[in-house]
Amino acid sequence: MRHFSDYALSFLARIAGPDLQDVSHEVIAKFLAHGFAGAIKAWLSDPDVTKEDLVDAAVACAPACWAAGAVTPVDRQDG
Repeated sequence: MRHFSDYALSFLARIAGPDLQDVSHEVIAKFLAHGFAGAIKAWLSDPDVTKEDLVDAAVACAPACWAAGAVTPVDRQDG
């Protein structure tokens, strides 16, 4: 779970805008980490849930600010 929390913290630090200035990034990161861990547990616990189901659910639940700060593979290559 620490991996997810650390990733969320670093991502929030890069995209922090006016909507996230007065909000605890640590709390947001832990909230997201627990959610992703729960989704992975659900995926691993049910053979009927596909990897695509997991990804679709995670994307549907991800905060809107993540899409705004997303880095595409092309962006990484140019970086």
